[in-house]
Amino acid sequence: MRYEIENRNDLSGAQLVIRFPEEDLDQKALYTIQAEPPGFLVPFRYRSIDGQAECTYQLGGRSKLQYRYGSREPEEYITFWQQVLTPILECSDWFLKPLSFVLDARYLYWEKAEGTISYLYVPAHTDCAEADSLRKMAAELSRQNSVTDPDLENKVLRAIMQDFQPRSFLEMLRSSRPIPRRGAAAQITAPSPRSVPAPSVVREAPSAPVRTVSEQPAPVRPPEPAGAPRPQPGTDDIVINFGEKQTGKEKKGKGFSLFGGKKEKAAPKAAAGKKGGLFGGRKEKIEKEMVLGAAAAPSEPPQSRRPYPPEPAAVWAQSTEEWEATQLEEDGRTYLRLVGDPALPREIPVGLQPGQAFTIGRFDVSVGHQQSDYEFDKQTKAVSRHHAAIEREQDGCYTLVDLDSKAGTFLNGERLTPNVPVPLTRGSRVSFGTGGADYIWEE
Repeated sequence: MRYEIENRNDLSGAQLVIRFPEEDLDQKALYTIQAEPPGFLVPFRYRSIDGQAECTYQLGGRSKLQYRYGSREPEEYITFWQQVLTPILECSDWFLKPLSFVLDARYLYWEKAEGTISYLYVPAHTDCAEADSLRKMAAELSRQNSVTDPDLENKVLRAIMQDFQPRSFLEMLRSSRPIPRRGAAAQITAPSPRSVPAPSVVREAPSAPVRTVSEQPAPVRPPEPAGAPRPQPGTDDIVINFGEKQTGKEKKGKGFSLFGGKKEKAAPKAAAGKKGGLFGGRKEKIEKEMVLGAAAAPSEPPQSRRPYPPEPAAVWAQSTEEWEATQLEEDGRTYLRLVGDPALPREIPVGLQPGQAFTIGRFDVSVGHQQSDYEFDKQTKAVSRHHAAIEREQDGCYTLVDLDSKAGTFLNGERLTPNVPVPLTRGSRVSFGTGGADYIWEE
């Protein structure tokens, strides 16, 4: 990166500022961008100040792409790479140069409304990126974003490490996309020939006698009273009587079930004073069979082979939380301590290196896999799927940013402007929404 990027915030939201010598300005690229702004660029405002060209980029509703890192399905993974690399291949249509893009994964932005990825572009004759910057950025993106298909992920890593070429890389991804077979849906949904209903039109056979007008249809018989003898079925009829009393041999205890076959005789009750199992009468025999089939020593009492009851879940959760709290104190890591709804997690561990981000959200059942570094339960109120992020700057300081969540993120009672990072200091009260997810920042 040949130019410094300055962060600036005002009432309109987050901004980035890049300055370079005015004589290095690419007038043709600037005119093209201003006349027809490409959708893959963050819009900027240009002005000349004391021989310096100043570009102020308006982020608006865009947030850093690193806040959206995570695992993806193959189709979504392929679309992700197409959004990243297509602007580099098509930029010449706007008289732009690939190496004038800011090819740094930290300065890629995600627009929530459009679902697209945006770049910063410096309209200067001098390149602002190295020749190997694109490959390094692609390697960082592949490391931070995984796919549920291991074979596809290995292909991507191999293509980046060997000889990364954006066009051939996208062609490889397109060839890896599963193609649905033609007619597959029709074969699944089409009914079998036997299940097709017969035509509703009834055709009379040629030999059938012609019915005269005077002939009337046979009257409908009234329902027979209960207990009346039923007609005997023919030889081709199948009759199943439900709920009728059994007669003959079946009544005498042969034990025929509803759909045929003999019922097993009920086990006799255990006699008074004898040792019986839970279901009576066969405890000793079962224990002998267990001894013969087990590998335990004969002198081992049978009680030692019985499974121990599981430990209550509440005790296990409490011990786990105490262990995590102890580890946090011993390791000196940063974390969020609960001061809100007692039903929510007591602590949220946050371990970051300079330049990294930690995202917080809510589990999405429709996606089925984790999208944020920490996710509240799916039923947590007022927490969005992508709610907020904590980022550690290169100087070691921490910032908090709201990811345009529905219920908002609050710092010490004040709602944050979406996508605008604010300093986070020890003892700050952070609220994710208004449903009781209130925490204190500890470091």
